[in-house]
Order: sequence, then structure tokens, then C-alpha cells
Amino acid sequence: MFLSILFFGKASARGSIDAYELIYEEQEPDTDSYQVKFTVTDCCLRIDQLGDQSGYIIYDNKLHVVYSVAHHDTSVLVIPEYKYKKPDFTETIKVDYHIIPDAPTISGKSIYDYRVTSSDQDKQKCMVIKLAEGLLPEVSSVFMAYQMMLAGQQSRLLDATPKEYQSGCYLYDQVFNEGEYYQKGLPVQEWHSNGKSRLLLSYKKIKVDPEIFQFEESYKKYSLD
Repeated sequence: MFLSILFFGKASARGSIDAYELIYEEQEPDTDSYQVKFTVTDCCLRIDQLGDQSGYIIYDNKLHVVYSVAHHDTSVLVIPEYKYKKPDFTETIKVDYHIIPDAPTISGKSIYDYRVTSSDQDKQKCMVIKLAEGLLPEVSSVFMAYQMMLAGQQSRLLDATPKEYQSGCYLYDQVFNEGEYYQKGLPVQEWHSNGKSRLLLSYKKIKVDPEIFQFEESYKKYSLD
């Protein structure tokens, strides 16, 4: 039995739907790199770490809900949309956006540098995104919506972070990161203030079974509220 999750996608006669598959290589400080597969339809996103069968993440862009599925304890963490107020970073954060003249194009799209630094004396680097301007806007739209869901979740946990660690970079990148760069294009390389990096390895259009956006009804569901 499966719990149905709403999605929108163009179904074929055999019941498959159109999707994009993107593979990113990700790495965090002091860890080996790993590959993550993102499967994106008109309104849904599934995230799988390749080689890891412990679970997956589903984001439903119609219901604005994230489901984190864990097989080891047959559970699903349900994360709803949380309302929050993003602080004004005008005086503390600087965003620079410019084309990278010598970079090779991707599908005819130029590569741009989206760089965020703090405006204090240290000029701390907060975020560096290299993106293909205008590439796969339908994918970027879903990615941005998912990132805003994460910002809502992180804002609820902010009180647990000591004030001395709440720098401008931390707040902008790790808490209230709404993925504004997705409005420019698709990231092909990322670096964030917590040391996490991401590199786009491949993308392609595919057909998928709608059931990949479902999970077993018997799994126990819980939230952090």
C-alpha cells in the first residue's frame, strides 16, 4: 500500500511522466564526496543519495510539504511549510553577479558567478554559485521552492544556535537562504559557508513512474512540532 502524494506531470499512455534527472557530486568538510540524484517533475522533487538505500526525500510543491523517508525505522518525517520573516540583510551582505567571460557554455547558456560576501571588515565569503543563466527554468523553480521550505525549517531552529555564531554569513546562507540565485539560472557549482560544495555532473530528460513520488502507507509519520 502506498500513500498517494499529489503531483502534476504529463503522463504517457503507459502511465509514465516527464521528468528531469540531475546528478550532483556533493562534499562536506572532512568527508568523502558522494553523488546525489534529483528527479524533478512539474511540481515534485525526489532526492536520492546514490549507493545509499536508507531512504530518500520527497518535496511536493503543490502541498508545500517535505517528506523525509527512512527505511531503517520505517518512518517518514513530515515537514510542513513554516511562515517566517527574513531579516533585512541590506547593510550586512553584498551580492555580486557577473558573467565569467572565458567559461565554456552549457547548452548554449553562459556561465555566471553569483557571489555573496559579508559587508563587515573581514569581508567573509558566504556563498559562491556558478550558474548557467536561464538553463532549465522549470527545474530551478522547483529547486527554489524547496530551498524556501528549508529556510522556513531552519528559521525555527535558530534559537538553538548561540548568538556568537549567528554571523551575517551564517544567517544569510545557513538559515534564511531562499535560493534567490535560482531566479538567475541553474547552479553548476556551489560553495557554501559551512564548507559544503556541489558540482553538477549531468542532467537529462527522462520518463519516470509516478510511484517514485510515493512512500509506503504503513510507515509511521511524525513531525518536529
